[in-house]
Amino acid sequence: MKKDRSKIVKLISVAMAVAFITVGGKLPAPADDDPDALLNYSFAVWVGSGVYKVSSADKRFAVLRVPLSYTFRTAQYDKPNSADRLGYKLLLPAVFAAEEETDTNFTFGAAAFVPGLEIQIPVNAYWTLKPFGQFGVGKDTAGGDSRYIYGGGVRSLVSFPWEKFDFGIGNSVILAEDRDSSKNESRGFSMLEAGLDVQHPLGFSFLNRDIDVGLFIVISRFFNRVDFLEDGGDTERVNLIYTAGLTFGAKEPVSIWKFDVDRVGIDYRWGNAGFRGIGFNLGFPF
Repeated sequence: MKKDRSKIVKLISVAMAVAFITVGGKLPAPADDDPDALLNYSFAVWVGSGVYKVSSADKRFAVLRVPLSYTFRTAQYDKPNSADRLGYKLLLPAVFAAEEETDTNFTFGAAAFVPGLEIQIPVNAYWTLKPFGQFGVGKDTAGGDSRYIYGGGVRSLVSFPWEKFDFGIGNSVILAEDRDSSKNESRGFSMLEAGLDVQHPLGFSFLNRDIDVGLFIVISRFFNRVDFLEDGGDTERVNLIYTAGLTFGAKEPVSIWKFDVDRVGIDYRWGNAGFRGIGFNLGFPF
């Protein structure tokens, strides 16, 4: 158990340390690995932060995604002009990742920045559609080429209160891909997600804010092969992932280094082919 914990700590430490490594830095890749195909960036960017492993593979990886954003305007359904109802959010996610080959103890890092724009379209007082598009670049420390990362889709969120509960029903369709900057090689995924979120006040306050607890479940279905652990045995069979999350939050966000946070939480992920993972999140992902 202590050995597993030390490996997880090592992975997270490497993922955070990549932020301070220049993109020109290189570590030697094992002879049987293609340095241009070590990490599936599209999976790392859109699936989320956590430490993941597939039992049939001799690899595990950690992802730290910093979901920075700037809201130009919040969607408002009650505006008389339809154009004034739209909301606009600039997406500025930074991703740091680390992958470890458990049989050789080889570890490498990667970083990516994939900005984009989300448009919030209020259908009615409870339902909002959120189409988005993103484009960026990623680089690893093992000598591979830079990767162009792009994706888009639409998220849907229905939110409504009932007595002391707040419910959220989320759906999304995401298409993502990363492409080698110097070769005609690419890989990605198409994913459909559905989720349910339930929040309830805890009856106490912190920093003059009323605190609530939330529970959510999300089902992610991939419609093509997802080789997010290269040369990892049967990892391409991972096409269904379940996520169960626990969150704590407040209606009024807390500003940390000019970054507003209104929810934090942890989650557990599992799927077919022995996929397992512990993640951390900033709330219901819709």
